Amino acid sequence: MTDSRPAPAAQADAEKPLPVLHLTPVRELHLGGTATASGPAPPTFAPDAPAPRPGPAAPGPVLPEIQALRAAAVLLVVVYHLWPSVLSGGYVGVDVFFAISGFLITGHLLREVDKEGRVSLAGFWARRARRLLPASLTTLFFCGLATIAVVPEVHWQSFLDDIRASATYVQNWHLASTSVDYLRAEDAPSPVQHFWSLSAEEQFYLVWPILILAATVVGRGHRIYRRRRILLILGGVTAVSFIYSVVLTASDPAQAYFITPTRAWEFGAGGLLALVGMTGRGRALPRIALAWAGIAAIAVAALLYTDSTPFPSYTALLPVLGTLAIIQAGAPTGLLSPSAGYRVRSVQFFGDISYSLYLWHWPLLVLAPYVLSHDTTDPIRALVFVLGVGFAWASKVYIEDPVRQNRTLSRARPVLTFALALFITAGVYSIAVTGSDHVEDKLRDAQAKTEETIAERPPCFGAASQDPRVPCRNPALRLTVVPSPLEARNEENPACTRKTKVSSVSICEFGVPPAEAKRTFALIGDSHATHWRAGMEVVAKKEGWHGLSITRTGCPFSRAPYDLPEPTRSRCIQWNREVPRMLAKNPQVDTVVLSNITGGKVEVPAGKTMAEAKLDGYRAAWEALPPNIKHIVVLRDTPKVHTDTLDCVDAATADDKEAGPACSVARSKAIADDPAARAARQIGPPRAQVVDMSNYLCDPKRCDVVIGGVLVYKDVHHLTREYSTTLGPYLDRKISHLADAWG
Repeated sequence: MTDSRPAPAAQADAEKPLPVLHLTPVRELHLGGTATASGPAPPTFAPDAPAPRPGPAAPGPVLPEIQALRAAAVLLVVVYHLWPSVLSGGYVGVDVFFAISGFLITGHLLREVDKEGRVSLAGFWARRARRLLPASLTTLFFCGLATIAVVPEVHWQSFLDDIRASATYVQNWHLASTSVDYLRAEDAPSPVQHFWSLSAEEQFYLVWPILILAATVVGRGHRIYRRRRILLILGGVTAVSFIYSVVLTASDPAQAYFITPTRAWEFGAGGLLALVGMTGRGRALPRIALAWAGIAAIAVAALLYTDSTPFPSYTALLPVLGTLAIIQAGAPTGLLSPSAGYRVRSVQFFGDISYSLYLWHWPLLVLAPYVLSHDTTDPIRALVFVLGVGFAWASKVYIEDPVRQNRTLSRARPVLTFALALFITAGVYSIAVTGSDHVEDKLRDAQAKTEETIAERPPCFGAASQDPRVPCRNPALRLTVVPSPLEARNEENPACTRKTKVSSVSICEFGVPPAEAKRTFALIGDSHATHWRAGMEVVAKKEGWHGLSITRTGCPFSRAPYDLPEPTRSRCIQWNREVPRMLAKNPQVDTVVLSNITGGKVEVPAGKTMAEAKLDGYRAAWEALPPNIKHIVVLRDTPKVHTDTLDCVDAATADDKEAGPACSVARSKAIADDPAARAARQIGPPRAQVVDMSNYLCDPKRCDVVIGGVLVYKDVHHLTREYSTTLGPYLDRKISHLADAWG
């Protein structure tokens, strides 16, 4: 996710080369619910669960349009995940199913209210647990074992964190919190990211019956008045959720996509149809027209929506209303009716296994590259589809149905179901905890080894092996890798002595104390400026300078608005405006050192190219700097390596291979054009100058990922703190030369 949606700062990653294990960023989805109806029901409606105690009812009628909708929903999702370019809006399948679930669950609860006068919360939750948990916990158990068995340890922590969140049904909130983490945008997608929607659905099942129960106990009266109270409460919640969805999607789409309050209206819309629809459907011809209109609405959304479509917001109305139209139309007879298509055996089959297919296809897709040591090509994706169908069928026949139809569980008190669910969940959780403990132990050992190696100060360590003035090679470091990939992935940014914040501008100080400083400079930019801070610390202490680190993750220092999701975009614009004001209030700062990631898209004015817009953005930002800023030094951006670099280094180390050359990238692919460096060269000294450290990161043909025993990258394009530190003396060599010229 992969967030599943691209993280707000992912714009900066537009030039990642040669992805291997990092799948195409997609919106992850979930299809839950049950494939068949059961229990007594009028001809126009099939409930979604077995009848209440004392025993299970015989299966009731299956609505062919519901099954067809399930089949369409899961196939939209699966095709979107496997071949996102084929079906750019396939993620709307989840909205189709949310609406179905709201309709079926609300109808079931309403009939229970009409029959019993109340809702049995324990009974309802136990039926939901028997329906959903067997397959989901089996999938989580499989993913936990598969993670430990085939996935490199560098990914264990994030994968196991997701498994824990999924097992406790808070995965959607977990992803909402990590979707705005810029560094986690580099993470490989976990095999259980798609459980976010199951979490949202479980949270709906927790709250929705309570609302209906509240409506039944508030006041007394005839059945019609009780229905009106239910309609008032559910309608109000649905309306508030929809408004919140529209507002939050506009201001914070990463949060809005995952959290339950912005999705509740989709369930609510189905619930309102169960309350007010279905009766007096009318003649066949209008129903046929309504059904085709619903099919067209879902198809348009699936074909025309993209990852840039504001979602869920009002745009989710199209697939949701399309779903409700198909349900309301039913399965009318007639020459032009789509009903014959609903009843096709393969359609009903996919509807029947829709929940299981959703659960299994994504883990198989994510784990395939680790098992096969190969990128997910089209033949592999086709194989994943076939295996997913097989796993789904087996799950349905041998796990879901036996548990759901088990007479002992159905007749027993709900506490038995809850106890079994808790026991199995604890088993899944224990796998995740055991794996995490192992990672912590490995991390402590690796950190101790790194500290020991650095303390020894071996010759030709890190960037010293690339010094053109003193050629140096230490054979003893051939198989050394510090920090380890596991350490690098969890590495903190270089520390600062003091941190302050003024409005949107955060400042941390490093180098010599201000009172002792010969010069005060500011290190400005996005996270690439941050990864230079360890090297600039060496420069500052060597030269007697005081440094102010003024960085904002995912936000280049440029007046060209970058194509970022809100609220990141607005906050970045604000930060770019406030930085010059802050520098004006600190007249002791006379030099700025700038670094920004290359790539990303900016708004392009009419008559300009993207390259020209970027150049203009940098020039405008530098022109806005206050008069006390005399010198601008641009650190040319660092190379970019493969997305599976840490996996490659981990594997090479395990095989006693030299990781640097084994995992290297061709220099021509690793080093991209840097518009900030071009802008600085065009302006020229003494105002603007460029420091290019590329030759300390690459030789004429390739860019190694381990140099002089030091791991260079912590992900695709961020330097490790250790390698940045070893670059410090050579960075000082170049910057001090510039400073001598300034006088």
